[in-house]
Amino acid sequence: MPETLPSWTAHLPRWIPRSLSALRGPRKGVVDLPLDLCWSGQAQYNVERFPQRVALYELVIVQGLQTHYPEFLNGDYLLEAWPLLHRRLGDGYVEAWEGRFPELARLGASPDAFAAAFARWKESPWE
Repeated sequence: MPETLPSWTAHLPRWIPRSLSALRGPRKGVVDLPLDLCWSGQAQYNVERFPQRVALYELVIVQGLQTHYPEFLNGDYLLEAWPLLHRRLGDGYVEAWEGRFPELARLGASPDAFAAAFARWKESPWE
């Protein structure tokens, strides 16, 4: 029988900070992502625009390294975006982040939180 490969997200419990307060990413302005995080596609995101922030957070969570999380993610903004990210991210990412932060799990399981975040996303312009 062939050996199974390790999970793509097995490292995440070691990489995710211990507290949301450790995520001190920007709250204002445009973020320019470094080449090691964003090697193709859009590399600038305005964190004051909710849809751009959700897209940035998805990219950082999926493509980022341990050092990128506290630099580009903000704990308060992650809570706001999580109801959408919960549905956009793969299971391994969701399990790792919600396993570390029960408040994310509560938001991810809440239909009301998702409805509010989705309405905000729809009403907010990209630009």
